[in-house]
Amino acid sequence: MPGLVLRLLLPVLILVFAAEVFAEEIMLKNGDRVSGKIVSQTGEAIVVETEYAGKITIAASHVERVTGESAAAEPEKATLPKTAAPEAVKPVAAPPKVAAAAKAAPPPEPAPRLFGGDKYWGLTSGWEGNASVGFSYTSGNTKQTTATTGIRAIKTGSDDKLTVYARSLWNSNRNSGTSVTTQNAVWGGLRYDRDINDRVFMFGSYDFERDRPKRLNFRSVVGGGLGHKTVRNETTELEFLVGGAWNRTWQMGPNTDTPEALAGNTLKHRFHERLKLQQTFTFFQNFTDRNEYRFIFDTTLTADITKRIGWQFTVGDRFNNDPLRNAKKNDFLFTTGLRWNFGRKK
Repeated sequence: MPGLVLRLLLPVLILVFAAEVFAEEIMLKNGDRVSGKIVSQTGEAIVVETEYAGKITIAASHVERVTGESAAAEPEKATLPKTAAPEAVKPVAAPPKVAAAAKAAPPPEPAPRLFGGDKYWGLTSGWEGNASVGFSYTSGNTKQTTATTGIRAIKTGSDDKLTVYARSLWNSNRNSGTSVTTQNAVWGGLRYDRDINDRVFMFGSYDFERDRPKRLNFRSVVGGGLGHKTVRNETTELEFLVGGAWNRTWQMGPNTDTPEALAGNTLKHRFHERLKLQQTFTFFQNFTDRNEYRFIFDTTLTADITKRIGWQFTVGDRFNNDPLRNAKKNDFLFTTGLRWNFGRKK
């Protein structure tokens, strides 16, 4: 009797043992199934020991999913990715130096504003430009002293710009034994530009002038109009202006108020990192009398000695076809001297 029970239970024990040994089932992508005991499993292949064929190696790219004890013990291996190989879908990590640099990169700077946000409403910061000075002294047969000064500063916002400029000329002649001032003039102004689009902008300007030899006590000119950025690249900036102005003049004789049309241009060109040219020209036409006109022309060539110090050569011309009384129509100016650059350097 015990022998009969043993013979009846033996097949059952064998099946149970086989089920314990071959408890996993692998579903392939083509629909086939493989039952067996998983011996090893990697990202590239699975090794299965089967009852009927021994150990079989199956490429991971052909496996749809794995069920059974191994799958329950290692859920992350139960369903393999459907791509060709796990390595193919791994994200490409940036090199350590690049990743570190990306983390260390500062946040983008906000768009600059012309005014506001700083101390004194931003009036004292963000300027760049240059200041120049020239001086000559002669004695002997010719006794003269000449001094010139000039300054030009620009403050730029994201879509606007403010330019301030001034220049002076003083000359004294001592040939007669006494000092006689033959030139004492100062002129300058400011211009505010506001972009309409990438090329067109509107502007408002104010210019003043004082010239004692011409008996010009003071000239005040308020203007405005449109400008066009005709050329704008790494080496050259060329702009053209057109508009109108109101000229108020205090002089020896009757004071005048004159409406004027204005047109002109500004040019900046860099021949070399240390050699630069800057030119401005403005023409004023009297609206009420077409025979009265004047213009202002300035060109400066600067050779930088260092990043901050340079030597400048300036040619200027001021023409008025209807000057007061016996004053000459044209004043030509050539000066040279040191120039100091301030603000940020490009």
